Amino acid sequence: MPDVTDRPVVVVTGAAGDLGSALVSSQLAAGAVVVALDRAEDALKEAADAWAAEYSQDRIRTFVVDQTSRARIDEAMDAVRDEFGRIDGLVANAGYARFGGFLDMPAKVWDRHVEVNLSGTFHVCQAAAQVMAAARTGGWITVISSNLALGHTDYVSAYNVTKAALLSLVRSASAELGVHRIRVNAVLPGAIATAMTRQMLDEPGVTEGLLQLTPLGRLGKPDDVTSAVEYLASPEARWITGAALVVDGGQSIYGQPAWMRQDRSTPHEPQWLPNYQPR
Repeated sequence: MPDVTDRPVVVVTGAAGDLGSALVSSQLAAGAVVVALDRAEDALKEAADAWAAEYSQDRIRTFVVDQTSRARIDEAMDAVRDEFGRIDGLVANAGYARFGGFLDMPAKVWDRHVEVNLSGTFHVCQAAAQVMAAARTGGWITVISSNLALGHTDYVSAYNVTKAALLSLVRSASAELGVHRIRVNAVLPGAIATAMTRQMLDEPGVTEGLLQLTPLGRLGKPDDVTSAVEYLASPEARWITGAALVVDGGQSIYGQPAWMRQDRSTPHEPQWLPNYQPR
């Protein structure tokens, strides 16, 4: 068995959620030491116990970090640098989503989307890249965006905008970090069956309607995303940077998922309706 210090060191944010936990498990299965970051302390501890039951405890590090706090991010990255001397990979997965119309969205909801999805992701990527560049060993960064970054979906404008901005962030980072042999790419998942989407998917007619508009005929699974991340981290992707890999079963061809729609037939009296109706 290789020593811990001989293994790749990979940081995963939003690690305690369904997708984040799957990303951590995927990297552990690939042989990495994984540094798991999440703001939810209890959930992170529960997830860490599950990882430790399957993998060696000495390959897991956890830090309670809200990525809207640059100070907490720097503390975690400094601890990783001090212990291992480098970071080899980063999966910037943490995110935030709330429904809300443009006219009545509270300022704090908009600000939270920007703070978590855009500014927080920038701070995590910059802090990890600084460690990578200083170590002169290269590395990779994969940002989890969304297929909703590619178009408009009603009632989630703040999410759409911030996830779209991440694509520009990835291009800018990949352009400047290539000289340090750091590759930066994005993965754009569609509707994945997780705790975050379960409430919507359980509504009558929603899953059925979404599947009718998904060319590959099923919802996504966390493993669909982890496979894409594994590929972008692998030597086979050594000449890929600045890319956006859509992992959505073709949903974005039809502008999906579109959870809500606006009835515009009566001037000045918009009505929000579920986009999917039970048969």
